Amino acid sequence: MSTWSLAPSGRSLLRDGAPAFLLADTTWAVFSAPTDEEWSDYLALRHRQGFTGLLISVLPIEHDRSEGGLSPYAVRDGRLDLDAGDADYWPRAERRLAEASALGLTPMLVLLWNNFVPGTWGAGLTPELVLDEAQTLAHVRSSVERFSRFDPIWIVSGDDDLDDETALARYSLAAAELRRLAPEALITWHSTPTARMSAEIANGPLVDLHGLQPGHNQDWDTLPRDLVRFYAAHDVQRPIINLEPCYEGLGRFAGRARHSRADVRRASWTGIVSGAAAGLGYGAHGVWSWHRRGAAFTAGEVHGLPFPFSVALGFPGADDVAHLRRVVEQEGLLDLREDREVLVAEPSGAVAGRADGVIAVYAPEAFALTLRVDATEVAEVRLYDLAERRPDAAVWTPVEVDGDPGLRLEQSEFPGDALFVVRLRERR
Repeated sequence: MSTWSLAPSGRSLLRDGAPAFLLADTTWAVFSAPTDEEWSDYLALRHRQGFTGLLISVLPIEHDRSEGGLSPYAVRDGRLDLDAGDADYWPRAERRLAEASALGLTPMLVLLWNNFVPGTWGAGLTPELVLDEAQTLAHVRSSVERFSRFDPIWIVSGDDDLDDETALARYSLAAAELRRLAPEALITWHSTPTARMSAEIANGPLVDLHGLQPGHNQDWDTLPRDLVRFYAAHDVQRPIINLEPCYEGLGRFAGRARHSRADVRRASWTGIVSGAAAGLGYGAHGVWSWHRRGAAFTAGEVHGLPFPFSVALGFPGADDVAHLRRVVEQEGLLDLREDREVLVAEPSGAVAGRADGVIAVYAPEAFALTLRVDATEVAEVRLYDLAERRPDAAVWTPVEVDGDPGLRLEQSEFPGDALFVVRLRERR
């Protein structure tokens, strides 16, 4: 079992007291769907790959799920009864987390997906699932009682627009109760790509780290940067995690395409270098809903039919993001913040970030890049071929930029995306 806490910088996280990157796989439906044997095999794989967290919805996501599985509740006389579902749901949930925690995989638990909260778009789809205030508090208390021994990171909201006063009041009520019952636990929120958390909440006591969702559709490649800019501009500096970049294999743009491992890398690394360097969520389309071959899927017109979970578990993007975690930790990139001045503007979508003594540049395409950095201050440049998950030879030369010394990172000799790590000399 691992315990996560805030680093002194306020920008990154500590795992059992040491700097670490939180890499979470998205398994929203694991309390409902997997068999014990499937869960054990899944955990062994993700642990071996290097994941350190799991994104789980405590209650099923009814409007966005694959057919089958247990449910903890039933609707009686138009009212949700949280005690009327499958008797084994909660004991099985605890067994799931006990097994995960034994391997060092930290649960990140969404308490209230938006379906269960008044004033949300999800409540409009499933009004019979909305909890009243007393039910909400009872759910928070029972969840803390059941799960706090696994040292979870709590996620208050699920896929919310964060723009309705009634909904925000209910989430805030839940977060305040969480803070009272588990004062040492970390709290974050999960929102939609269009949501922008208010300064009052972002700077207040009911959030410890920012969890972003750039999402899967329009602007999936640039929102990781733009959302980080928004949250990094708040008065209180907090760690930022890209909880939901595009899922590998998920359909987008009304069935015209599916997200590839290259898309996932681009969304993930763009967020990391822009400043969401505390952690990352990864999703494989079929694993998050634990889809079985031939099963129905409630959101097929939106996301496309998922792949069977057994197929999606083998998607190569999982190893790509595990490699990302290793590079971030080995290169000391946990405190990256975007540097919008160091990279000479060019059209490929490259981004640059800076931490103490290091500059990281993510290049989604193979082009030469120019930095406003005096080459005499550079100790070393390392280059990573991200598609092949290996280092490569970096070539760099001094140039002049607007009359000042600059640095040219020569075009890589592989066609995929690349990460340049520019190590600066220590100043005496």
